[in-house]
Amino acid sequence: MNDINEQGLNVQLIKKNEENIEAIFKIDCDAFHENLLSNWSLVPFIRFGHVFGLIDRNSLKGFSIFIRAWDNPGLAYMVEIAVEGEYQGKGYGSYLLLWSLLHLKKNGISTVTLTVDPNNLRAQHIYCDKFGFEFVEYRKDEYGQGRDRLFLKLDLENWKQ
Repeated sequence: MNDINEQGLNVQLIKKNEENIEAIFKIDCDAFHENLLSNWSLVPFIRFGHVFGLIDRNSLKGFSIFIRAWDNPGLAYMVEIAVEGEYQGKGYGSYLLLWSLLHLKKNGISTVTLTVDPNNLRAQHIYCDKFGFEFVEYRKDEYGQGRDRLFLKLDLENWKQ
């Protein structure tokens, strides 16, 4: 993935400003064909969680959102990751996730969890086969009727990237 970074892409923590929020909403809608985020969720994620941005030529092309568990400060939950359409399928999302996980590990996070749609085989391949996330449980109707999720976990302390 070194070639990605050499192309001028970088990953950084996102600050709250109108331009970043609008870009995240656009990427979110393009990736999921609906807005999963709103000002009521995104602004607190930026202020109190970690939102990483994939930046290309000073323009946001992807993002990942993590929050820390209240009862276990070593646990982070990945709320969402999304990359702009033209950047998908080229390793940019994996680069964003890798950088995000390395940052979290360096800053005291020992475990990362996430949920993924059981039908999203591409995402499951990336999380499990490329990054080593392990299946924990199947959560029926996790996000409402018919919105089942697979709950995955990554042990960052023993992670071999």
